[in-house]
Amino acid sequence: MSGHIPKALQFKGGRKRRSKAQKQQTAALTTSTASIASSDDGKENDSGEQLRTAKRRGDHYQKELYATRKKLKRSHTTNANQAAVLAETREQNNNLNRQVHQLEAEHMELEAESSSLQADVQSQKSARQVLSKKLHVVGAKVRRIPVRLENATTRATAKARDEITRLFSFTLKEKGVVPDSTRDLISDLVALDGVRPNKVVGVLKRIAGKLGIGVTGNASDRTVRRIVKEGGVASQMQFVEAVGNSKGVTPSSDGTTHQNINLEGHRATVIGPDNEKQTFFLGIGMAINHTSETQLEGWEELIEAAYQIYKTSPRCQTADNARDFWLKVTGWHSDHAEDQKKLFRLIAAMKTRLERERRGERTIAQMAPAQWAEILFKVSQEAVSVAGGITAWEQLDDAERLYRHDEAFTEFVRELGQEEFDKLTPEEKQSADLFIWGGCCMHKNMNVFKGAVLAMQQWWGDNGHPGPLKMFNRDNAAAATLGAGTDAATRAEDRTVGGAIKVSGLAGAIFRHKDRKRGQQDTLRYFWDYETGVNICFPDTSNTRFQSHAAACEIIVVHMELLLQFLVYVRENKNSRSLNHMELNVERGLSCWYTRHEFVVIALLNQNVDVPYMLEIRGPLRAEDNLLRLGPFHKKVRAHLEKIAANPKLITGSDMTCETASLDGKMWQKPEVVYSALSRIREWKLEHVDDLVVMYCEGGLVTWGRFDTEWHDDAPIARLSQEDIERAWLEATNDGNESELGILRSAAKSAPNMSLAYHNAMRMYKANKTSAFMLTLSPDDRQVIRAQVRMQDSSGANRQKKHAQVVHMKAVVDRNTQRDKDRKDRADKVKEILAEVTAIASVQELELAFEIGRGSAGYLTVAALDLQLDWHIANSVRDSTGT
Repeated sequence: MSGHIPKALQFKGGRKRRSKAQKQQTAALTTSTASIASSDDGKENDSGEQLRTAKRRGDHYQKELYATRKKLKRSHTTNANQAAVLAETREQNNNLNRQVHQLEAEHMELEAESSSLQADVQSQKSARQVLSKKLHVVGAKVRRIPVRLENATTRATAKARDEITRLFSFTLKEKGVVPDSTRDLISDLVALDGVRPNKVVGVLKRIAGKLGIGVTGNASDRTVRRIVKEGGVASQMQFVEAVGNSKGVTPSSDGTTHQNINLEGHRATVIGPDNEKQTFFLGIGMAINHTSETQLEGWEELIEAAYQIYKTSPRCQTADNARDFWLKVTGWHSDHAEDQKKLFRLIAAMKTRLERERRGERTIAQMAPAQWAEILFKVSQEAVSVAGGITAWEQLDDAERLYRHDEAFTEFVRELGQEEFDKLTPEEKQSADLFIWGGCCMHKNMNVFKGAVLAMQQWWGDNGHPGPLKMFNRDNAAAATLGAGTDAATRAEDRTVGGAIKVSGLAGAIFRHKDRKRGQQDTLRYFWDYETGVNICFPDTSNTRFQSHAAACEIIVVHMELLLQFLVYVRENKNSRSLNHMELNVERGLSCWYTRHEFVVIALLNQNVDVPYMLEIRGPLRAEDNLLRLGPFHKKVRAHLEKIAANPKLITGSDMTCETASLDGKMWQKPEVVYSALSRIREWKLEHVDDLVVMYCEGGLVTWGRFDTEWHDDAPIARLSQEDIERAWLEATNDGNESELGILRSAAKSAPNMSLAYHNAMRMYKANKTSAFMLTLSPDDRQVIRAQVRMQDSSGANRQKKHAQVVHMKAVVDRNTQRDKDRKDRADKVKEILAEVTAIASVQELELAFEIGRGSAGYLTVAALDLQLDWHIANSVRDSTGT
């Protein structure tokens, strides 16, 4: 828009001024009027007509003048109004100017917008062209929709069918390989749920079929077994990883024999940084013997194998090896056998040696290169000196030289580590060498029970009482009856025992025989259910089970009449109407007045001492689960036994209560046993019960003195700090190893051809909760595990261990054969020497020989006297008494 202003809006100026013509007209009128007036005065006599004409003209001019003046006045008024209008107009003009500028700006914006709109229009034209093309394409597509819809429906139907098939089907293999998820499922079914390897696929198909899911593919028995073994290898990796993150490890072990083969169980508890604990089952190993040295070799092989497996895994991010495991071992748990204590001493010495070596290596690593050269020179000199000098050294081959040099270097490192160790404070030394032994509390109780019973049985003879009837077996009974007064009868008498433990053992052999095809176990259960309404199983005294004999004594005390009645039924149901020898022994033992004393004493002490002890040791409500903290509790046990020994009426008196009689002051586990025992004392008139209780407690106290040495005031546990007690945490019992050995024996009955490696893998997977650990493994980890299993299967390690057993047996045979040969050779040589000896056959000859002086022929030297004695021993004739 331009800056032109419309005429209607243009400024016209202020008051309207008269124009020049108007001014001249006014002047002319004035002049004319003046002329007329002058003419009238000069010419008064002009004609009247002229005067009137002039007058009329004057009036006319006067009127015009008046009108002109009036116009002029109006003009002035108009000018004033126009001035006001002018001011207003100027203001309006200013406003209009501002509006003009605003309109100009708007105009510019409109022009810009117009340009943009023009561009948009152009773009819309282009877009319309594109849309037109697209519309054409869409139209073509729309025309093809029916065909495409039909094709899409076909594809969707096929995809849905495939998805349904996938959801309702299970594939064991993908491209010929069992996937990891399926492998985990198979491991869980076999190891956790007990499905046999050859039944896994069938179980999967049967369950899937009931759920409407089809199973495709197959997995061979060998594949399933390998998958289970993979779980065992993963469990070893899991254990090594846990040890690396721990502050202490406390292994435990136990051994047994199965079919004349030595088996060693291995477990270890890993203590985490926050004192969290996880116990790992590490497998059962086959050993050529049960010596401590062989057990140590088995442990070393086991740990070395686990670390070698872990090193091959991508999960391994450290340089840890088996030595790091032994350095973290802070405690050892076992039973009280001497071979286990020796094993502890061997491991303690090994740990000390490894700790000094590690400390020495760290010291050498901080030395300068010049010091390294000096050390190597010193070590080389030492190796040469030990070999016997430079000449002897040069005669050795390279391998022997290297071995001797390494030994010398290791010894130097160890000595250097010892020097650094000596610089530590006593607390630091104790922490570095922390290694505590603890014995199984179940074995403690079992041995104390045995010692207490032996002391109780000894009381009879010491006090002139015949004691319980002896339970002769069939052969000894015949010897004692038919050969009275003979050596055979005496031997049978000496080898035969009686008492509550013997009778309860025989009762267990009858009422719960270890062979399920024999004995009266089911018949007795039916009898008890019929008579009492309760189905009771007699304790299994055939096996070495904790408190099984004491539990049998309790049942005998409570159900004595029923047991005797049952034996009557057994006798009367036989065609011979007689009991066999063992059954007759049990009947005689149950009826023996002296044996009944022991039944009652054992039942009372078991309920008041042994059962509360076991509840505190391994019960669900125990106050302490760390063996190292059980010292005060065992002092309480001994104090309670001393209290009962001082006053047996605490448990035998008619007014006794559980608060004072029981070890924990709580109600007895089986109150009916206690009440029945107290009733039997009066009913059977057992007058020696108090004396037997005293002997039982005193015998138990003596035995406790040998089996609670861990908590003596001068024992290592007494010097431990609270932190060290947590680092060396020990289980209260060795039940875990006992259980694993028992599980193996049971498994071997149902699967006698199962390899030990397979059993270990299955048990480790379950006991160590490896199923969850498997989920953390990467595909590379699993590939390493599969490779390890294939390598183990192809190595023939299981067969080699069996062959090692045979090699050891042959070595023992050769050693014993050589020993027998040497013994025979010595005996033959002695016979040859004795054949040349002239025997002194009478006292007179001996006296004559003594009269011969020293140095004379025939003088009897010490050697000659020994030969004479040997001759008489070899040629003497023993009488019937053996003298």
